[in-house]
Amino acid sequence: MAEALELHHDVPCPGCGCLCDDLTLEVSNGNVTSIKPACAKAARYFQQPIVAKDACRIDGEQATWEEAVTKAADILRHAKAPLFFGLGESTSETVRRVIDLADRVGGVVDASHPTFYDPTGRILQSTGMVTCSLGEIRHRADMVIFWGCDPKTTHERHWQRYSVEPTGRFVPGGRSDRHVVGMGSANATTAECDEFIPLDSEHQVAALHHLVALAQKKPFNSSVIENQLGELTPALAKLHEQIQQSKYFVFVLGETFLQRDHGRVSLELLSQYVRPLHEQTRGAVTILRPGPNWVGAGGVVASRTGYPGSASLLQGLPQFDPDNFSAVNLLAQKRVDAAFLLAGEWLEKLPSDARQTLQSIPHVILGHRESGATPAEGVFLPIARPALNSSGTMSRMDDMPLPVREIVSTDLPTAGQTVQAILERLSA
Repeated sequence: MAEALELHHDVPCPGCGCLCDDLTLEVSNGNVTSIKPACAKAARYFQQPIVAKDACRIDGEQATWEEAVTKAADILRHAKAPLFFGLGESTSETVRRVIDLADRVGGVVDASHPTFYDPTGRILQSTGMVTCSLGEIRHRADMVIFWGCDPKTTHERHWQRYSVEPTGRFVPGGRSDRHVVGMGSANATTAECDEFIPLDSEHQVAALHHLVALAQKKPFNSSVIENQLGELTPALAKLHEQIQQSKYFVFVLGETFLQRDHGRVSLELLSQYVRPLHEQTRGAVTILRPGPNWVGAGGVVASRTGYPGSASLLQGLPQFDPDNFSAVNLLAQKRVDAAFLLAGEWLEKLPSDARQTLQSIPHVILGHRESGATPAEGVFLPIARPALNSSGTMSRMDDMPLPVREIVSTDLPTAGQTVQAILERLSA
């Protein structure tokens, strides 16, 4: 007899950083058969096959869960400088246990996304930054500037639910009450904007310096600006005037704006531009961060160590050096002798030199899906998928914590249970 359909309402989706919590999932025979509203990111997360419990591996050979846990504990016990990363792929409760594990064996914890550069934590400590929630954008923003991003591709419902189309308390007309500007390279999002300012990465810092000068009313040499920016100069001046005349503006930034090559410079300059504008209007900066829980993982590390994103526990006390302690740098420079990670789609984009080191050192991988990017060697422990097969807390891209719940039961252990089992083996 066919199993009855189950409907689950107001389900949070970790498919991207938006963590939309208004989904309705239809479940039949333990599988998600329908998702409303439709979203490709949600479908990929909830409907992608889950790894089987018998997928435990040790160096490519099938093993029992107990054997894999014991081997994982042995790897961490004998490591002198283990690396713990990929933490944003699970719940904040799991991240706390991973930090306990790193503290127990002495290691480096990096909660930042390995392939998405986000210097927000350091900017907040240095120049400061005016930020906002997605709800504020929805209810207040009458001018939205998408700079170096393409939410229609990377965060499908951001345009529809938060930034452009939805009606809000102070923008009752929704799209008709908003002026939308795209900056950077042409893409699916800029094609739908009211205006587009083409700006390549080479001129981004110069453009930001010019905007800062306009906001702070500093004198500048027009001929030098023309040399640097050419036809962009009047477009930037017009943008500045439009921002001054808006009631609430918001800069939405993406991966192309936050270029690792520029370091913190771009975000620092934009923060310096936004601050003096509050003498005339109101506005904020928001970042299209990836999901599922990278913001929450960084917050847990900060609350436990006092440092945003990453910390070394090798000396028995937290030490902070975000550049030297980043997972990608540590792997590329071969400064770690073991690794513990929670797998995700980011593995497919890991730089080749970091990937080679990861494959060459003993490592423990916790994952809820099979991927060709997962190294065949080392220990692989299958886990329940957060927000589908296990509950907990995840944080939206704007640092808003949301509870996620179990939708479909499974016999797979959660990531938190697996980490706890490794801790118990270490104490045995």
